[in-house]
Amino acid sequence: MPGTRGVYFVANDHVLELATVFLSSFRHNNPDIPLRLIPFDADHHRIAALGERYGFTVWEDRDLLARCDEISLSFHDLPKGHFRKLAAWAGEFDEFLYIDSDTAVLANIDFAFDRLAGYGFLTATSHLPGRAWKDSIEESGKLTPEQYGYRANTGFVASRKGTLTFAGITSALPAAREVAPHMKLGYEQPFLNYLMVTSGHRYTSLQHLRTTTGDRSIPGEVFAWTPGVEAKDGGIVHPADPPTLMVHWTEPVKPTRQAPEDVPLYDLWRYYRDLRAVT
Repeated sequence: MPGTRGVYFVANDHVLELATVFLSSFRHNNPDIPLRLIPFDADHHRIAALGERYGFTVWEDRDLLARCDEISLSFHDLPKGHFRKLAAWAGEFDEFLYIDSDTAVLANIDFAFDRLAGYGFLTATSHLPGRAWKDSIEESGKLTPEQYGYRANTGFVASRKGTLTFAGITSALPAAREVAPHMKLGYEQPFLNYLMVTSGHRYTSLQHLRTTTGDRSIPGEVFAWTPGVEAKDGGIVHPADPPTLMVHWTEPVKPTRQAPEDVPLYDLWRYYRDLRAVT
């Protein structure tokens, strides 16, 4: 009997407008797959109220979220809600996707579960120069070139329940703290990269599979600031690139923090902000 599949996202009321774009676009292209909100912090009542409209449930295990907060304190002075995505590996779905809420999802995500076969972790994008690690990691001897070269964006991760465990994460913390001086600490990204590449499981990305196999049909992640990308009718126009899986408004461009004329692909963001949810 096949296991359950579902999608997690992390958000709170502070990013309500961003998350609404994520929810609207996701449900437009994925009307049926289970979706669950992992609260970024206690301030999530307004977004939780959208559950019926967009068809998602809310993570209820506060003890597990508190453990994620505790792990974040190994690297930061205050709890960082970004680390709560670690809860996904102990959640209800046997196979899952985690997707950041500052994205617009422009395709059906079912294909990603098929691409996960043979891997413990599948991200959308990897081998990104300057991501996750400082240059000093190369001379540290703490990771191999293959491991630190992975440099994945952790805004989209496909995996399976139990591939990471809290016991394993806890036991990895002492070694991870030794590597922390070489991490670009801001969010959970370098630590999650560390966990993936030292887990003993195989890891890859949609981008890497597309590059190494030559299969241009594999959809990709587009960062909103990518030159030459244009939006049209809720989609992306960029003939030189593969089909677009999702658009990601990473720093330094956030639609809710800048004037519209300064936000790349603002028309796409506004399209899904104003689109009624699929019911």
